[in-house]
Order: sequence, then C-alpha cells, then structure tokens
Amino acid sequence: MLSKNQLKKLRGLQRKKERKASGLFIVEGKKIVSELLESSSAYVEIYALPSWFSANPLYAHKDNSFELSEKELAQVSSFKTPNEVLLVLNQLELVDFSKALNTSTILALDGVKDPGNLGTIIRLAHWFGIVHILCTSDTVDLYNPKTVQSAMGSITKVQMHYGSLVEMLNYFPEHKIIACALNGKSIYKEGFQEKSIVLMGSESHGISDELLKIAHNKVTIPSFSNSEIDSLNVATATAIILSELKSKAAL
Repeated sequence: MLSKNQLKKLRGLQRKKERKASGLFIVEGKKIVSELLESSSAYVEIYALPSWFSANPLYAHKDNSFELSEKELAQVSSFKTPNEVLLVLNQLELVDFSKALNTSTILALDGVKDPGNLGTIIRLAHWFGIVHILCTSDTVDLYNPKTVQSAMGSITKVQMHYGSLVEMLNYFPEHKIIACALNGKSIYKEGFQEKSIVLMGSESHGISDELLKIAHNKVTIPSFSNSEIDSLNVATATAIILSELKSKAAL
C-alpha cells in the first residue's frame, strides 16, 4: 500500500508544472518499461502490481521498488486502462543545441501541438539516427504522458531543444534548411545534401512565414490520388521525408 505522499507525487507528475519542479517524469505500461529497462536506462522508482514483480523478480524487493494495488494504479495512471507498471525517471540533462552542429541531419519543429505526433516524431528520429530536434517554445512538452507513450523507449535517446527556432537555425550555416510546405517542390525531384535540417510545421498552421523566409528549399509530398485529402499528419509526413532524404543521402 502506498503512502499519501507517494500517491500525491505520482498524480502530480501527470502535470507539466509538477514535472518541471521535480525534474522527474513517468512512463507507463509493460512494453515501454521493458524497453527502457532492457536498454539499461537509469530509473528513480518502479511502482507495479504484484503480478508484474512476480514476472520480473530482478526488480522486486528493492528500496526503490513499490507494490501497489489495481485501485492505486488507477488513481495515479494517465491511462483509461492502466497497465501493471510505471517507472519514474529523471528528465534528460539539458544539452546546448550547438552540440548538433556537427551532425548531418537535424529535425526542426514549428509549434507541433499534438503530443502523440511529437512522440511518434521522436521515435522516427531515433529510427533514422537523428539525435537532435530543435523546436519552438510552443511545441508540446516532451514529457507529456501521451508524448512519452508514443515515443516509447526512444524518449531517452533523442535530445530536444526548445527556444527561438529562428535563432537556433541561424547557428547552422553549413546546413541546408528544407521546409515541408504545400507549395514546395516534390520530394521525389529534390536532391538532398549531407547536412540538412528538416523543418516541419504545426498540424493546423504549417510553418510560419518568418521561418519560411530563412529556408533554403521548400518541398512537398505529392498526392497520387484524386481524393480531397489536403494534407498529411505531421508525423506521417516526417516519416516519408526522412526516408527519402536518407535514401538519397546514401547514394
């Protein structure tokens, strides 16, 4: 049985203000917890049902391991249907965005607000070997529970940098800034240089005029149907562009 303070802390970590104050965040569910533990990610505490500890005895009976009931799990979980275990971790150490200077491909996000989309983009970045994502201050919080869930174990593998995107982009003179926009050139007719920054816009407003002005090229993903679909989900578009960029860069 958990103490009132433990329950209060875990419920608080579902809120951005409490996460920022404590420097902690939560991941939930067997799959993501397993992925993080298998990658030897350091964790602060584990809270789990007795059944989870029975299946994972290595983590039972430790000072930072706590059994909880299904009722308690439901009280602290962000899930409608809680999933056996949650892990409390320290937030990633902040790294200056200039560390990205010598990397080949960088992602830049302008006001992406949907946490599921951001999590998927982080997962994609990890898949394609991208370590740094630059983003505007109004981009959704990295540690939003839905972002964490979508990113899975990749949440600890990609470095996010929040701030003035214009200022950050101006720091990379050797990189070609490629903006994804509806009026751009087909990505299938575009060449990509080794050092590139892929700039993606928000789901509803796209890329701001201020950022479009400093982009070197604008690209789009052409539709091959006569449907009335006017755009793609930002995470889907990111996947297509990164795949095309990486395939051409490998030639």
